[in-house]
Amino acid sequence: MEFFLLTTSRDGGLPASLLVSLVPLGGTPGDPQKYAAWLEAREPDGGARKQVSVVDLPAGAAVRVIGTTTLSVHALVPGGAGYLTLSFSAPLTGMSGPMERLCDAIANSLRWVV
Repeated sequence: MEFFLLTTSRDGGLPASLLVSLVPLGGTPGDPQKYAAWLEAREPDGGARKQVSVVDLPAGAAVRVIGTTTLSVHALVPGGAGYLTLSFSAPLTGMSGPMERLCDAIANSLRWVV
């Protein structure tokens, strides 16, 4: 699924996109701490390096990866089916301030119904 988000202000709109996908476990670690380390090890060295952390969401522990214009949240699906990945992108405004808070609020609304 892909969503286009548009927040408006007096100065105009702030476009962002959200892509929701399922990443099967396959060779990826099923533990969020290990998955975070696995993702961080794949980050290139230098200034464009993204920040990788594990956060607590209502849906459980998730891996949060933030860059200059992107934010990804990887939530482990119950039953070990894989990771539900929420990939946010805000190419014009960057991923800081109000846009980061909006994307975090959307990620924090994730709940599992089992």
